[in-house]
Amino acid sequence: MEGYTLLCPQMAPIHFSLFDATFAWRGHNVVVLSEVDHNAIEDGLRYVNNDACYPAIVVCGQLIQALKSGKYDLQRTGVLISQTCGGCRSTNYRALLDLALRKAGFGSVRVLPFNVNVVKSGGSVLAGRFDVDLAFVRKMLVTVLYGDLLLLLSNRCRPYEVELGVTDKLVAYWLGELREVILSNRRHSISKMMVRIVSDFESLKLYDDLQKPKVGIVGEILVKYHPDANRNLVATIENEGGEAVVPGILDFMLYCLSSDQHKKPYADVSFISGLKSKFAVWIIEKYRDNIRYALRKSGRFEPPKHFNHLVEKAQKVISTCNQTGEGWLLTGEMVELIEDGCPNIVCVQPFGCLPNHITGKGVLKELRTRYPIANITTIDYDAGTTEVNQLNRIKLMMSVAQKNLLAK
Repeated sequence: MEGYTLLCPQMAPIHFSLFDATFAWRGHNVVVLSEVDHNAIEDGLRYVNNDACYPAIVVCGQLIQALKSGKYDLQRTGVLISQTCGGCRSTNYRALLDLALRKAGFGSVRVLPFNVNVVKSGGSVLAGRFDVDLAFVRKMLVTVLYGDLLLLLSNRCRPYEVELGVTDKLVAYWLGELREVILSNRRHSISKMMVRIVSDFESLKLYDDLQKPKVGIVGEILVKYHPDANRNLVATIENEGGEAVVPGILDFMLYCLSSDQHKKPYADVSFISGLKSKFAVWIIEKYRDNIRYALRKSGRFEPPKHFNHLVEKAQKVISTCNQTGEGWLLTGEMVELIEDGCPNIVCVQPFGCLPNHITGKGVLKELRTRYPIANITTIDYDAGTTEVNQLNRIKLMMSVAQKNLLAK
């Protein structure tokens, strides 16, 4: 494995700033590709069929651009890509990427799918598989927890800064500290570490009396978190005078892991599979209790709800058997945001993403009937979508949000 480089497409800047350290702890040299520029999108369009969804074009284009850069020894370079193994097109990313790499002249570069549900320990990168054991899964889970916490704290603080830029500086500081912790083999108290992080963000000087409309961001997972894919949506909301509220990545993981529980009444799911699904959700929530413990006494931050609470919210509107794409999770997050005092929502999805149009746009009429205060706008993202149209829709939603806040 020495000297072998794995290229990984970025999705969420804070989380993926820690993921390479998690792989390095296991001895793998993973390079997370940070930015996606116009040339990367053009490479994606050139080598991927144009009926593929926008995230596939973003991911494939970013990887091909990196391989064309000449920075990497192609004989000692592989591509690491995640798969959901569901009905979403992301299941086919490996096949799309294999074909795109051959078209671009990189047929010798291995594509390594990474899926904890499928890959068994004992495989190797050179054999076309990736080693996964419980220690690595635990390390990855803790990394996601730290990422979710920093995401929550930074989005809550940044719009109210007295001194501009202090929030991002604090995030950068803690990313450096956490990388050292993740890379080391020494045991540490997750809860104590999180209490220290929360304490630092509590100490930031903010305009706490200032009220801004909260705007939730939901939708397809890559467009939801990737600032280059959603054209810096969080920054746009903040520039328009709002506070972005972005649900954590852990809920998406739990949504995937809990699928057997929700299919059981309607499909042939074994008792053992349902039990494993429940146990996985339970153990991960026990880990997330560390975040709740750190935020419990905070006067500035709200701790995340339990996953079962999200399930109950979704079931008010839609069946939890909707499990393609973001499925019922998208609806559940919108209901939870509205009921938690965040009625302004931007629902983002790739153009032509049928599952998310059904569980996003398809439920808006019902949501507006149940919650008349709901101020929801849907934004499609595609390589050919004009930024002006997207920005105008966001501005319109923000103007309504400002009026509703003043009226309140």
